[in-house]
Parts: sequence; C-alpha cells; structure tokens
Amino acid sequence: MRLLHRAPGSTSVFTLEEMEALLLLALSILTGAGCQDWGVTLPAGPLAGWSGSCVTIPCSYTYPEGQLVRAVTWSRDKERIVRLTATAGQGYDRAKRAQFLGDLQHNCTLRLSPLALGDGGAYSFEFQTQSQSWKSPRAVCLTVSEHPCRVQHSMSRTAGVLSGSTDCSISERCASSGLYWYDKAGTQISQETGKSKSRLSMRIIWQHRGAVLECRVRGYRNRCLPKGSQPPATGRPHPLKVLVDTDGPGPIREGDSFTLRCVGDSGSLDQVYFWIHNYEDLPGSSSLQIEGAALSHGGNYTCMKWVSDIGRAYLAISPTTYVAILAPPVVHVVATPGPHRSTGEPLSLTCRLDTSAYGGLGFSWYKDGERLGWAQAELAFPGVQVADGGEYQCEVHNTLGKSTSLPLTITVVYGSDWYQLSPGPMAGFGAGVLLLFFLSNLGVYCLARRIRQRKELGGSLQGGSREDPSAPQRDSLYEEIPCAGEIPCPSDDDGDYYNSPKDYCN
Repeated sequence: MRLLHRAPGSTSVFTLEEMEALLLLALSILTGAGCQDWGVTLPAGPLAGWSGSCVTIPCSYTYPEGQLVRAVTWSRDKERIVRLTATAGQGYDRAKRAQFLGDLQHNCTLRLSPLALGDGGAYSFEFQTQSQSWKSPRAVCLTVSEHPCRVQHSMSRTAGVLSGSTDCSISERCASSGLYWYDKAGTQISQETGKSKSRLSMRIIWQHRGAVLECRVRGYRNRCLPKGSQPPATGRPHPLKVLVDTDGPGPIREGDSFTLRCVGDSGSLDQVYFWIHNYEDLPGSSSLQIEGAALSHGGNYTCMKWVSDIGRAYLAISPTTYVAILAPPVVHVVATPGPHRSTGEPLSLTCRLDTSAYGGLGFSWYKDGERLGWAQAELAFPGVQVADGGEYQCEVHNTLGKSTSLPLTITVVYGSDWYQLSPGPMAGFGAGVLLLFFLSNLGVYCLARRIRQRKELGGSLQGGSREDPSAPQRDSLYEEIPCAGEIPCPSDDDGDYYNSPKDYCN
C-alpha cells in the first residue's frame, strides 16, 4: 500500500514502507542500539523509476552494543556496486551514479542518479564488524523504464541534395507544452513544431555547421535537481570536428587507407553518429574507415552527433573537412616543333603532366628502352641526327611513386624522302631495294637471251641449202618461247632442239 501516488523517479514523496524504514532508523538513533540485535531494514515493496531520473533506497541496520562496523557493501544481483570502509572510503563506484548516503553506524541509504535501463535488479545490503558479517535476508527489487520525456530523433533525407529534415519527438505521456529548437546562443529557431514533435529542415542545420543545436521540452523540470538549478554542464556536447588519420605522412593516394574520426565526445551513453559525404549519407559510428581509397572517396566530409537526454536533446554538427585523393599523374612526351625533323634541325622533347598537384618531382628519360643520363623535364637537341631517332619515354617520380609516359617515335628527313630512324624499318627498306635490283637484272637477262635465240633461229632458216626438205615444218616461226624452261633451247651443233633438263633459258 502506498501513502501517496508519485511518478517513477520522483523523490518528493515516499511510500509507506520507506517512511516506516526512516522512522525505524530515527528510533534506533534516538534510543541507542544497545538492545538491538543483528538486522537490516529495507523497503517492503519493489521500487520503480524512469531512465534518466533518480531513485533513493531507504535503509537502516542494527547490531549488538560493543560492535564496531568496519565496512558496508551494496550489491545488485550479487555484483558489488558500492563499498565503504573505515580506512579506504567509498569504492566500486564505476559509473559514478551510485551514491552511499549512509555511514558506518546505522544508516545505509543508497541513491542512484541518473538511472539507466541496466540499473534494474535485486539490491541487497551487507555490513561487517570485527567479529562477523551480516547480510539483509532479502533484497529490494528495482525496475527501470524508458522515460516518456526522453527526446528521440528521426531523420528524413533525400540523397544528393540538402533536403529533408530532422525531427525531435517525445512520448505523448510526457507532460509538456511542446518541443522547440534553439541555437548555441539560446535563441529559438523558427521551425514546424507540435506537442510531441518538432521538425528542423536540413538547410537550417547546414547553416549551423560547427555549432550545437538543442531541442528542448518546454515545461519539463528534472525533479532530481534542486528547483531552479540548471542541467549539468557535461550534458551539452562539445563542438565537433573531423580528424583524418592516415597510415603514413603525406597526402592520401589511390589505394591508401585512412580513417575519419568525429571528435568532441560528451561521454553520453545515448548518442548516434551520422556522416555526410558530398551531400550523400554514410553509415558509421564515431569513426569512418576507408580501405583502398579511390578518387570517389575524396571530397567534403561532415559528421553529426545526436545526444538524447531527458527533457532535451542536442544535435552537434562539425565543420566541413575536405579530403584530397591523389591519383598517379598522366605523363606524356611533347615534341616541339614536331616528331618529324630533318637532320641538323633543332628538336625539343618535353615531359608534361596532366596535373600540378605533385611537388618535388624528378625526371628520367628512356630511348628505345634504355635509360639516358638526363634528369630534366626537357630534352633538347640543337641539331638532330640520324642516331637520335627512335622511341622516347619520360618518367616522373617523387616520394609518392612514379609514372611513365607512352613512347613517342622520332623520325628524320633526308631531302624529300622520310626514313624512320629505327633498325627494323631500315633493314626492311634495304632488303626491298636489293630484291628489286635482282628482279630487274633477271628480267633484262631473260629478254636478251630470248632476242638472241630468235636471231639464231631466223639465220638458220634463211640458208636453206642445208635444210632437209623432208624435215617437219613448224606452224609458226615466231611462236612465243617462254623463259620458264617449258621449251628447250636450240643446240649449238646442228640447230636441232633437244629435251635436255640441264640447259634452259633461265
């Protein structure tokens, strides 16, 4: 049975059991503990509270006269959370939210502020004297629920543009007169608002980069704090900034890995991070790791953090940080005035890059795959010679790496004829000239031999005196005699033809 109704987390009104425990504590102090036996008095019924609020567990303990208390201990589900000794003071206060309000005599009251959802459980008390230890025969149960006035968030975004909005909202069970947004100076920001929801456009949020905005429940009062006091300074998060961690010194190159960190933590347990890359939303926590960076990973990065609290919430927005990703430069060789020159004319070869983002560059030159002893961006020939022809490449390098150009072929001119100055084409040209010379001489030889044969045949027929009338006559004296060995040549002895495979016109 409760004496008065109270909202969970309130400390202004006690239950009947708590008042009985306090009265028992006062009676034991007034009458002395001489007639008291071993015992621990805790509230009879379970306790309830809201997260972010506070709760006090009244407690008293008694022991025979003449005993001296050396240590007291509070435990939750058999795990020690507070211990007070005569020599070392209070310990086990890991979260700094459990406060022992008692002493080493008869008061063992415990206060939890602010409550967290994980604080629920069975609480028991134990004390030790110089002769023995005594533990409460039962535990008091505590239930922690979500506070209806905790400010939650929701975000509605359209990728690629600064559109959408961020909403802060509370449960309809929270007694309030609405939610409102405020800038870092405490000035109210114009927005769409209602009793349980308030909307702030993304464009307004983007204008407050580097600041912390607050969404506050109007009419809410934290009953765990003295009337008129302000929330602790640690509740408002610090301004954010983005730090870029790289694997090594210097700029970030393609293929490198880097990490973005959103710095400015307030230590709150209820916080959510957001990342925006070139107006695109990215998932992430307080850090964002990029493996194998590409050019698309460069650009502007902004992080936001939402810190939820009871009666208020905060949205911290970092300034925009630009991340540059350097790609290997494209290198090419430029010939001035051009790659085709006459012997003796000047020629300049220049190694050019498609970007000016690199510094501290060194240069190397290659001709037909062989490195030249020249380390400048320009390779100049006052008068180009035949031996200077070939394929040229340039290479640029610094501490970040190197890039090599495609080959450029240089040719020279002799009079009106162009010759490419490389061994392969020159050898082919010479072989062609020799073959043409051989074929032309072979044709002249065959033509002369054919004319001689016809003359000899005509002279033999004109003599007539030695011709055998009975010999068969040919159809034509001028039939074509090919020079491919198909028709045998005449004999030198008697003018007759013979089929000998050894004597042909060719």
